[in-house]
Amino acid sequence: MSSVHAARTRALEAAGAEPRRWAARRERLVPYGFVLPLFAVFVAFYLWPALNTIASSLFEWGLLNPWELQASGEWDFVGLGNYGELLGSERFWNAVLNTAVWLVLFPLLIVGVSLAVSILIWFARLGRVAFRTVFVLPMTISLAAAGVIWSFVYNPDFGVLSALVERLGLDGSLDLGFIHFEGGNWLSDPGVIDLGVAELRLVNLSLIVAGFWAFTGFGVITLTAGLTTMSQDLIDAATVDGARPRQIVRYVIIPQLRGPLVVVGVISVIFALRTFDIVWVMTRGGPAQDSEVLAVLLWKQAFAFLDSPQAGLATAVAVLLAALLVALAYPVLRGLRRERR
Repeated sequence: MSSVHAARTRALEAAGAEPRRWAARRERLVPYGFVLPLFAVFVAFYLWPALNTIASSLFEWGLLNPWELQASGEWDFVGLGNYGELLGSERFWNAVLNTAVWLVLFPLLIVGVSLAVSILIWFARLGRVAFRTVFVLPMTISLAAAGVIWSFVYNPDFGVLSALVERLGLDGSLDLGFIHFEGGNWLSDPGVIDLGVAELRLVNLSLIVAGFWAFTGFGVITLTAGLTTMSQDLIDAATVDGARPRQIVRYVIIPQLRGPLVVVGVISVIFALRTFDIVWVMTRGGPAQDSEVLAVLLWKQAFAFLDSPQAGLATAVAVLLAALLVALAYPVLRGLRRERR
């Protein structure tokens, strides 16, 4: 009887274990069910276009005969030929240099000025809303409209900047050997900085100022939001310990704003790397190619030669641009994620 009872017990346990295993399996699959729709959207609208772009950059084709992966045999396969042509092109490296100027100066201006303005607004007792509004208002207009506004500001005949220089009685020219500057020609040929191995065209600085004016409100909003979440107890404790405002900013406020500062910096780098609107509206990459950045070069390669197979070069520029963007942004965002853990 005992053996029969034991066998019956084992059978019942086995029968009860099977539903439990199915329940555990279903529980493990539930998260994948929630993720699957989002993954399908990612594949359809991100992964597939990215793979299609990479594949099209290996062929020679034009926009009058659009690229299709399903009919890739209709175009000439050149492999890495488009990339080799770009990397051997002086015009491409000129665009890389102009983009590098944006990548260095634009984020520094955005982060530095936004931090200073946010802290001043935060310490101010009166007029906080008015000061914040002044910096946020430019964000309400498009970048193309901002480019038009600053084209009028830089106009050598009736522009505000030229009139101000003339009213102050300034010569507007400067020659320090490696720096040659000529005021008045803000969007044509304001001068160069000779680095020996390369020449940086100062017309890029005129465009960066316009982009800074249009974008700095984002940094002010982000950092001000970070300040409002900061514990006031830290400020009070530092004040009781005799810390001066400068020390409070350096040792208390800035460390607490590290996350928002990284966000502003990364977004500024992304903006600088893909900037197109302001450059196209104000100079169209000129004079010559003095202000031609990678995004403008991409547009010209894709659309300026509709009757010739230049779109393969344009997609190669897009792939290189995307790779550079990921290379710059990913390590920073990954480090920020580790810190939050």
